[in-house]
Amino acid sequence: MAKGAPLPERDSQRPVLDVRDLKTFFPTDAGTVRAVNGVSFVVREGETLAIVGESGSGKSVTGLTIMRLLGRTGAEIAGGEIWLTRGDGQRVDLARQPEAAMERLRGSEIAMIFQDPMSSLNPVFPVGDQIAEPLRLHKGLSRRAARAAAIELLELVGISDPAQRVDTFPHQLSGGMRQRIMIAIALACEPRLLIADEPTTALDVTVQAQIIALLRELQTRRRMAMIFVTHDLHLVGDVADRVAVMYASQVVEEGPVADVLSRPAHPYTRALLSCIPRQQHGQPRRRMTPIPGTMPSALATPHGCRFHPRCAFAEDRCAAALPSLESIAPQRTARCIRWREIWS
Repeated sequence: MAKGAPLPERDSQRPVLDVRDLKTFFPTDAGTVRAVNGVSFVVREGETLAIVGESGSGKSVTGLTIMRLLGRTGAEIAGGEIWLTRGDGQRVDLARQPEAAMERLRGSEIAMIFQDPMSSLNPVFPVGDQIAEPLRLHKGLSRRAARAAAIELLELVGISDPAQRVDTFPHQLSGGMRQRIMIAIALACEPRLLIADEPTTALDVTVQAQIIALLRELQTRRRMAMIFVTHDLHLVGDVADRVAVMYASQVVEEGPVADVLSRPAHPYTRALLSCIPRQQHGQPRRRMTPIPGTMPSALATPHGCRFHPRCAFAEDRCAAALPSLESIAPQRTARCIRWREIWS
């Protein structure tokens, strides 16, 4: 199936991940930051869901909440469910698993690729040791067997001369190679779900394209479910099957990539697409239109629709009450009271 094409109905197939009304709050001296506030979505086997939105929309916090990697921030899951279907068919709610259980699931059933590989890799250990660690922890491999598997993984992710590279340290590698190491670590134990949190942000365009192609190839080969977090709509059509657009801690539109990008139903999605410079062959480049204003603070979101202070379609009634996420077509939802007029 081509990326960006609508998926066939698979109601009989249980999702690998089913997130329901997820809420993640951070207590601060200034008040409670509602970083994720009522987010729901599903991801099925072999499917990629892209989560897009501006910085501060809650994309990365959603991924970290699923992984239960909120650390010492004081954040808590204030509500919702995160149902993961494990490889043995058992369903577990990650939101309610003790830390010991999460340690067994991370790396084996779910894995994450982080934005900055230089800060995520340990600078004092060779990359081979870092790839081998989850193999020894989750699969019980010996040191020698784990090293051999690490070399195979380096070759899988396109690292040249893997038998030599296995003993190099992160600072001896380029940014693109470090990101490939992060992918190798994430895929070492063949997880059911991979979360890629803006994995190409710090890379140049050529390396970015190589990493995207690698992720697509590995996902197809292993039938993983994948969540691809990004602020770059250019990438969405290349990597994802479905897209969820987030604004101010909530999903405002979701659907098959081809449908959403060609015919958005929410003003925020339209505004994001207008920010992309486009040029057709033989025609002058179209000027991009910036979105006025800034993302609202998670401490004090606007009353009513959270996008209405920046929205070109806003009316007085948009400030009256928060719209619900409404089904507008098969596999399509939007959080806007004027979607019928915008979509027509």
